[in-house]
Amino acid sequence: MGKYKYLLLFLVTAIALFFVAFWPDMSKGKKEPEKELTPMEELAAIPVPELPEKEKPKVPPLAKVWNINKVKRGAVVKGLDSIKGGILVDATKGDILWAKNENDPLEIASMTKMMTALLALEADERGEAKLDGMVNVSAAASKIGGSQVYLAEKEKFTLGELLKCVMIMSANDAAFAVAETLGGNVDDFVAMMNKRSGQLGMKATKFYNPHGLPQKGANNKSSALDMAMLARELLKYPKLLEWTSTRLDTFRDGKFQLSNRNSLVGRCQGVDGLKTGFYAQAGFCVTVTCLRNDRRMILVVIGAPSKKERDDAVKNLLNWGYQQKL
Repeated sequence: MGKYKYLLLFLVTAIALFFVAFWPDMSKGKKEPEKELTPMEELAAIPVPELPEKEKPKVPPLAKVWNINKVKRGAVVKGLDSIKGGILVDATKGDILWAKNENDPLEIASMTKMMTALLALEADERGEAKLDGMVNVSAAASKIGGSQVYLAEKEKFTLGELLKCVMIMSANDAAFAVAETLGGNVDDFVAMMNKRSGQLGMKATKFYNPHGLPQKGANNKSSALDMAMLARELLKYPKLLEWTSTRLDTFRDGKFQLSNRNSLVGRCQGVDGLKTGFYAQAGFCVTVTCLRNDRRMILVVIGAPSKKERDDAVKNLLNWGYQQKL
C-alpha cells in the first residue's frame, strides 16, 4: 500500500505541474464575452473609407504674346457706348478680340489692389514674406475709410487673411496694412508698385496709393490694356483665384462676414475673378477673368455709368467672345 501512496503522490504532482506550465496558453484561446456597444460606439467603430483626392481643374497655359491683328472695335454688343475704355483678350489663344481706348490712362479706383496683391504674392514666392506671417495693424491703417473690415490698432492678422479681405471685400484698411508691412512704409510700397508696373510693360499706369481711394490731384490711373496684363500675371497664383472666386467668407474667426464685391462671381458662367473698382469720378470698373471649356478670357471695363451697365457689358462681351472661333 505504501508504494501506491508514493505513486499517487507522483501523479498528482505531475498533473499540477502540467497545468502550471500549459494553462496560460490554453486560456488564450478563450474569448472574453463581447461587450455590448452603445449606438455612438458602434457608429465610431465603422471604418470610414478614404475618399479619392479631388481632381484639380485643368488650367490651360496662357499665351505669352498677344496679337492685336484680329481686334474689333465699336459696339460689337449692346452697352459699350457708355463706358470709357475696355479690352477683351482670349488669353489662351493670345488674341485681343475687342478694344476701346485700351491705351488711355483712366482712373481705376480699387482695381489698384490687384498690384498690391501681386507684390504680396511675389514676396511670398521669394520667401521675403509669408502668407501665414503676422501683420501688426498700425494706427494709420485703422483710420483708412471707404470699404473696410474695421481694423483696430494693435490687432494682428496673417498676411493671407488680410489679402483675402483685400480681394474679396476690397478692404482699403487691409490693403494699407499690407503695404506698410511689405514696404516698411506706404510711400516705399507705392514706389515698388510703380517699379513693378514698369517691369510688366504697363506704360499708362501710375500709382499714388495701395488701395485706390481718390486723393487730391493724384488718383491712380491705368489703361485697360495695362490692367489686362496685370491680370495675366496674377493668374499665375491659384491662391488668388481661390479668394476672388469666393462669394462669401468670414474674418476674425467667423465673426465678420466677407461678401465679394464682384457680383458676377457665381452669377456669370465661368467668372472666377478678379477685381472691381468704383468711386464717382472713376465710374464702375472691373477686371474679369473667366474660364469656359478650358478657354481663358480676360476682360476689362473702365468707367461704366452704373453697376448694372458694367455687369451687362461684361456678360454680353464674354458671350460674344466665346462665340469667336479659335
